Amino acid sequence: MRALRRPVFALAAAAAFLPVTAQAFELRGTGVVLIHGKAGGQGPLQPLAQALKAQGATVMLPRMSWTSGYRTYDQTLGEVHAAVAKLKAGGASRIVLAGHSLGANLSIGYAARYGGVDAVVALAPGHRPDFIAGQTGESVAEAKALVAAGKGGQKARFLDFNQGKVFPVTTTAEAYLSFFDPSGPAAAAARGSGLRGPSLWVVGTADRPAMGDRAAYSGTRLVVEADHAQTPRVAVAQVIDWLRRQ
Repeated sequence: MRALRRPVFALAAAAAFLPVTAQAFELRGTGVVLIHGKAGGQGPLQPLAQALKAQGATVMLPRMSWTSGYRTYDQTLGEVHAAVAKLKAGGASRIVLAGHSLGANLSIGYAARYGGVDAVVALAPGHRPDFIAGQTGESVAEAKALVAAGKGGQKARFLDFNQGKVFPVTTTAEAYLSFFDPSGPAAAAARGSGLRGPSLWVVGTADRPAMGDRAAYSGTRLVVEADHAQTPRVAVAQVIDWLRRQ
């Protein structure tokens, strides 16, 4: 994907919350789905959720199924779709997806697959299957063998990798491949494939994998002084400001 020529910002940590005002730029009518990552759960996104609500947005923060083992990537996109549908049914005229780490991957994947999204915010974008193939390659091969044998729906123990740590995860072979195969849908989303419309990529200076990612992302890249876990909290004010200007 050809990258747009947009400025790169290097900003220090800003105030976590913005004041409630009666300005015309409030986010009333905007529905936001916040998608958490593998570790830390919903906690890192709570300050952003509160700030969005203070600006008039309607916010959903679903608990993703990967907290207890992966479903397939398509099934997981369905969880996001259910949240989007609920926001639209509630009257939201604009839809924003904002995800942290693996949640950023799902935000991009959903926007590319379903469309109907007015803006995407990728906070500390993570989960690059090609980057972690050295840790997960044997498990990917095992899952492929199971699928080839007609046992894609069979659960097994595979290896996961997050923030420098390898750990086991139990799921089906087809679900594992959909997230960890370097040629699978999660890998395509990690590269920003098919993403259209306004997008904001927020990367922390101490988040070495994200800082080192040279994918040709389209949209605006924002650099903040934070590590992987801190990025959503540090960037609250900047994210709100960017959404107001879209």
